[in-house]
Amino acid sequence: MRMRILSNLKMLHNLMKSKKLSRTVQYSANDMYALVSDIESYPYFVPACKSLEVIKKRKDGDIIYIDAIMEVGYGFLNEFFTSHIILNKKKFTIEVVNSDGPFRKLNNYWQFIDIENGSEILFEIDFIAKNSFTGKVINLMFERVFSKYIFAFESRANKLYS
Repeated sequence: MRMRILSNLKMLHNLMKSKKLSRTVQYSANDMYALVSDIESYPYFVPACKSLEVIKKRKDGDIIYIDAIMEVGYGFLNEFFTSHIILNKKKFTIEVVNSDGPFRKLNNYWQFIDIENGSEILFEIDFIAKNSFTGKVINLMFERVFSKYIFAFESRANKLYS
């Protein structure tokens, strides 16, 4: 019984990943929020994002709700998934919840905070893969892809705002 529990915990660990990151940049919270919330530009600079199509968009005051389909490809993996995105310009926050694709759960959250001489970016990502094979592959690639992903946003900010 104990071995089965340990085996199940190990399998769950292979399926799950969570990461929090804080970065300070020389650009304002407004500029960084504008860059990250411009999801339709992602195929031009975000690694592994092959295409993105907004399928629904509505505004309610300072909040914009978007449903989008993103095609992501890395190596031999190529997946489509639907994202439900909440953009809150007043609070400089972006919440993303994915409803399908290779994940049972994939959430990420951005917050941009003005500080002296720039802004602080808080980023969190949380996922659970649908199966152990996908989980193992994603865990192997996660750190490398995640680093490239963050670097892509920093490079884009330098290009747009320097």
